[in-house]
Amino acid sequence: MALVSASILACDQTRIGEQIIKAEAAGIDYIHVDIMDGVYVENMTYGPQLVRDLKKISGLPVSVHFEVCHPETFFPIFADCGADIVTFQLDACANPLHLIQEIRKRGIKAGIGIGPTYGTERLAYLLPCIDWLIMMSAEPGYGGQPLNPCIYEKLREAQEIMAKTGSRVPVSVDGGVNGSNGQGLVEAGADVLIAGSYVFQDDAVEERVQNLKNL
Repeated sequence: MALVSASILACDQTRIGEQIIKAEAAGIDYIHVDIMDGVYVENMTYGPQLVRDLKKISGLPVSVHFEVCHPETFFPIFADCGADIVTFQLDACANPLHLIQEIRKRGIKAGIGIGPTYGTERLAYLLPCIDWLIMMSAEPGYGGQPLNPCIYEKLREAQEIMAKTGSRVPVSVDGGVNGSNGQGLVEAGADVLIAGSYVFQDDAVEERVQNLKNL
């Protein structure tokens, strides 16, 4: 059974709390919050107060995904607001090991994100240091994009690296995940399916979450 992380990027922004409560009742495992700065990607999204407010209405882990330049400057304020998992894009950080250590010092799980045009070759050196891995199956920045098929090969590569190194972390897939491609992603090595548009479109949250959970 796949774990499901619901991305609030696809929520009706006037109904985020309501929709997250509905998704939690449907069985999601994580709340996924994309933080975008308008620099690393063109889009801009949320501030730290939203994380604090989500923690008030839900007991689920809040996974914060930085799609920002200089994630080390953003991390402390989101840590103070209760983020449970903090992931940053590997290509956006000059000193990833230092940031990983700083995140873990706060008792927060540390993750790295790898964009669809970047390879998995650095994973062997970073896996022993991290708690979470997001493999991007669409370019960072905007919801509703189709899944890039290169993700299947990269998932298999990540699983091979974990087997060789003996270091294993949950592998999440982010971008274009839906009920049609989810089974293939799980078979290729995904542990967590991050889904936004698929979960929250058409107000069919319970059905969509169960479709993913039953894969």
